[in-house]
Amino acid sequence: MKDIPLINQSITLREAINQINEGGFGLAFVVDDKKRLKGVVSDGDIRRALLNGISINDRIEKVMNKNPIKFYDYWDRKKIIESIEKLKKENKIPKLKTLLIPVISREGKIKKVIGIEPEKKFSFDLIKKRYKKTKKILVIGGAGYIGSVLTRMLLKRGYFVKVFDNLLYGDIGLRGIRSKNFKFLKGDITNISNIVEAIKDIDTVIHLGAIVGDPASKIKPRETLEINYFSTKTLGEIAKYLGVRKFIFASSCSVYGYKKTICNEETEPNPLSLYAETKLLSEKALLELKDNGFSPIILRFATAFGYSPRMRFDLVVNLLIAKAIKEKKITVYGNGKQIRPFIHIKDISRAIIKILEADDEKVSGQIFNVGSDKMNKSILEVAKEIKESVPKAEIVFLKEKEDNRNYNVSFKKIKKILNFDTKYDINYAVREIKEAFDRGEIKNFYDKIYSNFHSLKEK
Repeated sequence: MKDIPLINQSITLREAINQINEGGFGLAFVVDDKKRLKGVVSDGDIRRALLNGISINDRIEKVMNKNPIKFYDYWDRKKIIESIEKLKKENKIPKLKTLLIPVISREGKIKKVIGIEPEKKFSFDLIKKRYKKTKKILVIGGAGYIGSVLTRMLLKRGYFVKVFDNLLYGDIGLRGIRSKNFKFLKGDITNISNIVEAIKDIDTVIHLGAIVGDPASKIKPRETLEINYFSTKTLGEIAKYLGVRKFIFASSCSVYGYKKTICNEETEPNPLSLYAETKLLSEKALLELKDNGFSPIILRFATAFGYSPRMRFDLVVNLLIAKAIKEKKITVYGNGKQIRPFIHIKDISRAIIKILEADDEKVSGQIFNVGSDKMNKSILEVAKEIKESVPKAEIVFLKEKEDNRNYNVSFKKIKKILNFDTKYDINYAVREIKEAFDRGEIKNFYDKIYSNFHSLKEK
């Protein structure tokens, strides 16, 4: 009985969700103070109740099934089989792969659990295997630069993935995905009814949706504030209300701004742009929602690079790689000494999955810088590494357009707590982007479709 929770009929829906999630079966037996069976409740029962207006603070007895299927320990084999056949004729057996039925004593206490497969021959074997339901993940912004890589990695690991995206930059990131565990829902995160529909039956939310980057945020300041902050705050509140367990939020190391010291998660942020400011506001709003049933986790990503089905060349490393391959020039603005942390998008996806699969007590309410100490590099160092892979390219220095952002970030926390480190370097990105050019997949890397800024500018 250790895996199927016994929950008291007086606890709230929120408390029940926590115990059901910990059990792993997707259901719990509801008992009174003397451990007598009073009903059965599943996570689906609770979600449907919440969507129908029942408060998450109401008692579980309000939504439980008060007349569940049950056997008695003094029944013989014939009596049990007759009971099953009667239930089948009356169409009272749910269409489940495995139905878990409590066996109770005359006093009403649960003695054991029997598992039957309705479509197969009945078995008296006591259920010993721990049935883990496939986790259902909502990836907001799943058609984007990071999301299109993450979605594929989650599907490979056997998760059910629902992507919620407004396709602002098109659907190219999702083309070619063929999986029974994949669902796409087009919608707007500023629309509450869209959000509720997206979050239904979801265990974990991974929120990547945003107007990303300083230039794009500058041309759409009102939309940036609405989408990046206000909608994120609303998303968190609705997710918590609907019983989502984990909420993983994509923030950015850009919240540190200009710093002369090495930045860790305790460093006072210094956002220098509207984009960074909205990320910081969102972090605070989500962390305020934390409680025993809702685990927000903040991931401050280093500057991303690498190949994606929804490719971007408005990111410094990707742009330098493309110019090196196609123009044989690696353009560095200023002296190139400004330091940034960098991370490949495959490593971003690996880190998200690490957080997803980590025990709640390790990560709930935590902020993690996501990257690696070895990937804190100056722009000039990046240029030199690209030149190693593209020897014919020349490094060219230009005085104008120098970016003053300068921050060196510590990634010791995520290494210590989750044993995470990066696997993919800049030379790997050069190879994969060159292969995309060679396949003819990328025609003109200056095309607006590869830039958030230019795509938004024309909308």
